[in-house]
Amino acid sequence: MHGFEQTFPAPSGDGEDHAGQTRRKARSGALNRAALILAGGILLAVPLPVQAQDSAPSDTTSEEEAAASAEPQPVLVDVTTSGKTLLSIVDAGPPHLEDDETATAETAYSAFQRGWFLTALGLATPLAEQGDKAAQALLGVLHEAGLGIRQDKAKAADWYALAAAQGDAGSAMQLAQLYLLGTGVETDKKKAADYFEQAAEAGNPSALYNLALLYQEGEGRPFDEDKSRELLEQAAQLNDPEAQYALGLSYLEAQSGLNDPGQGAFWLGRAARRGHTSAQVYYGILRFQGKGVDPDEAEAADWFERAATAGNPVAMNRLARVYAYGRGREQDFAAAAGWHLIARTLGVSDQSLDRIVESLGEETKAEARKLAEQYSATLMAPTRDPERESP
Repeated sequence: MHGFEQTFPAPSGDGEDHAGQTRRKARSGALNRAALILAGGILLAVPLPVQAQDSAPSDTTSEEEAAASAEPQPVLVDVTTSGKTLLSIVDAGPPHLEDDETATAETAYSAFQRGWFLTALGLATPLAEQGDKAAQALLGVLHEAGLGIRQDKAKAADWYALAAAQGDAGSAMQLAQLYLLGTGVETDKKKAADYFEQAAEAGNPSALYNLALLYQEGEGRPFDEDKSRELLEQAAQLNDPEAQYALGLSYLEAQSGLNDPGQGAFWLGRAARRGHTSAQVYYGILRFQGKGVDPDEAEAADWFERAATAGNPVAMNRLARVYAYGRGREQDFAAAAGWHLIARTLGVSDQSLDRIVESLGEETKAEARKLAEQYSATLMAPTRDPERESP
């Protein structure tokens, strides 16, 4: 057992590039429709049906795009016991205007949420051209995602810029990410920082987080560790798990300034409880070592297991060590070997575990391979990603 703690270092080699979290965050939040809807002053509570299509193309849509947007056949769903048959929100069709009623951005958003994207496009376009910032933001979303129209992120950036110039924080957030990643526009971290700052001033936690990392990297903003931590603190207080994780790291790994293991463990624990798998690994290590928090090997093993079952290979490696050495779990060489095999397949090698596996009997190795196959079948099962599905 001697030297076991040395095999549980802080996970600096876990595949996470702490200095590059800005780019990961921007990609993971590439199209925040809820933020844009709220920023436009319109709150819609019904989830967006992404598969639904519009049937009536606007003048701005090509025949090819219209043909690709065939109207779904309505399906009547009896949802009452009184004999009345109600249509679903999609099958009810797009919103209809009375003869004396004028379309507003809210009307366009209503069509958008029902999945009638071409109708939303047709309603929003004249409003956006007249300067309605909510309609401009909606056109940005439609062009960025390619909903009801051919995807064009350059046009999305143009519409977001117009809305952001009128103070729309959601559009500023989307535009900042486009500039950060060079999507639809030339990469410009100074402009990205400017737009993140606009969204941050409106209290957007993702914008606060990304702006903090730009200060931390000294890109788009001058390097300023104190300013970075201040922004991370604001985002962390708003329960952004990425910010909580980064703030915890800043207390544990800062090159200068305040290092506080207790605060580091506190914020990593907050992020871990919100499902951040890298935070779960790091917090598990802190729990195991008693760094900044009371030692508890059993709880550490629980955190490793949560992250491992979520697919984190570093957590799989840590969990394999827990089972191999019987620290925090009862010693179980089959489980140790099973998790080690998966972690190794995913790129996390461990020579000491290799030696342990080699020393096992054939029956235990067979059990380990069976466990690894079961784990892999669960972890590698394909999942639906609505953002990647064609509208």
